Amino acid sequence: MVYAYTCGMRVRTQVMLEPEQYAYLVGEGERTGLSRSELIRRALDETYRPEARFRVGGFDIGFGLWRAPDAAIAGRRVGPR
Repeated sequence: MVYAYTCGMRVRTQVMLEPEQYAYLVGEGERTGLSRSELIRRALDETYRPEARFRVGGFDIGFGLWRAPDAAIAGRRVGPR
């Protein structure tokens, strides 16, 4: 019997999930047709490799007015305070 790899060498790992996380992963796999492994690989790339994310040209504009902003918003402001 001969085995052939159709992709680059991969590393096997084991992850412990909460039952709700596993159920969500199974549901997403059924919905998208992707394997659980592929869903996890994509989630890791999205979270920990932002430079590998697909980029779309355009603008992201935000605007807001606050009478008295909370500390979380005031801490993110740019410029003099």
